[in-house]
Amino acid sequence: MFVQGGVIAAVLIPVHILVKGILGSLGFVNVVDRHYDTWSSLLGNLVVKLYLLVLRRPGRPGGQEHARAAIFYGGAVLVTLITVWVLLITAPMSVG
Repeated sequence: MFVQGGVIAAVLIPVHILVKGILGSLGFVNVVDRHYDTWSSLLGNLVVKLYLLVLRRPGRPGGQEHARAAIFYGGAVLVTLITVWVLLITAPMSVG
């Protein structure tokens, strides 16, 4: 699970910095602020929903303490399902 997080961070964080920090500051892409209109238009994009889902992806249990693993990984799966549900109901999907 640690390696999965490292790979996700190594791939997605530079892209996030490029899009939000550099291209957003230069005006090439819209930057999300704290207003509802920008959030709802952004969450309507399928790519953004997939990006947020990958950031919230749980790992697999590998420990020997099954009760603790069931609690922590069960909680991770529950939070992931809640994230998917919120992403699906927040804004209508658009592909472009």
